[in-house]
Amino acid sequence: MKVVNLKQAILQAWKERWSDYQWAINIKKNFPKGATWDYLNLAEALMEQAMIGPSPNPLILSYLKYAISSQMVSYSSVLTAISKLSRESGGMHRVVSCSVGSGSVAAAGLCVVL
Repeated sequence: MKVVNLKQAILQAWKERWSDYQWAINIKKNFPKGATWDYLNLAEALMEQAMIGPSPNPLILSYLKYAISSQMVSYSSVLTAISKLSRESGGMHRVVSCSVGSGSVAAAGLCVVL
């Protein structure tokens, strides 16, 4: 996989229907070892890509779920991405279903409404 940027990598994973585990392996392989995912705005990139279209993309949300549960991204970066996306949506509201396992934002009792 030749990757130019993070959004392109997310789109390629979606097009090829990678599992969340396969996505994480390929992302980690193709980006700098010292890079922190919060610095690269991984949570923001995933949220932006997931919200394209009439309803949230469940496959890309599964990548976000995996990134949260494997601690690739911090809770604060996810909340920042949600907040930024909510401000940029201009009054559009969507409910994002994030039924994920323990240790996740949803498990912490957070209901995400954009």
